[in-house]
Amino acid sequence: MPDRKEDSPTQPKEKPRFPFSEEDWANTPATVQQFLLHLVSSHITLEKRIEELEKRLNKNSSNSSKPPSSDNPFEERPKKQKKNKSKKKKRRKGFRQKMLEPTEVNNIVPEACICGNSHFDNTNPYYTHQVIELPEIKMEVTHFILHKGECPCCGKINKAVVPNEHRTGFGPRLSAMIAQMAGNMGDSRTSFRYCSSVLGFHISLGASRKSLTCIRSIKPI
Repeated sequence: MPDRKEDSPTQPKEKPRFPFSEEDWANTPATVQQFLLHLVSSHITLEKRIEELEKRLNKNSSNSSKPPSSDNPFEERPKKQKKNKSKKKKRRKGFRQKMLEPTEVNNIVPEACICGNSHFDNTNPYYTHQVIELPEIKMEVTHFILHKGECPCCGKINKAVVPNEHRTGFGPRLSAMIAQMAGNMGDSRTSFRYCSSVLGFHISLGASRKSLTCIRSIKPI
């Protein structure tokens, strides 16, 4: 394999400045002059080479087309300066629970003072703490008992029928709630679990579909 040829140093275009006079340079032998010029030229070539290598080493994905995977993992990446936003974010107004009409009021007086007294003659209300709770749900269940009887004129047996507005087996408010939950959740099973766990009764898939089919013809009371 042939040896790699090193770049021969170029002769300096201008005569370098030496720390001696022109007279000393003129009295210097020609061979020494050639050697000094060679050293100066080699020095210039090496400086250019070092500068080029340093530029290559300093290249990364942020200042060149190199991919981020080629960056040195042990070097800290320069942090991007965040732009100062002149506009401040608007603070959202806080929400305060609206005071509702109470169904029950409990007056609470101080229990005891740090001095040991537990009797207070005059007290004034200073704050109202509101607690909202669902009422206990008691299902309204109506049984329609159908009768049958023989006609005294012709002797035929006649049977009573369930009124049209009650044939689904579920009232208008319950049917509306089932339809609302099935529409919002996108899953009828949620309404099944709710009826079982909260309302205390089981509803089948067929009964639920029947209720949803007839919901358009039922008006809430």
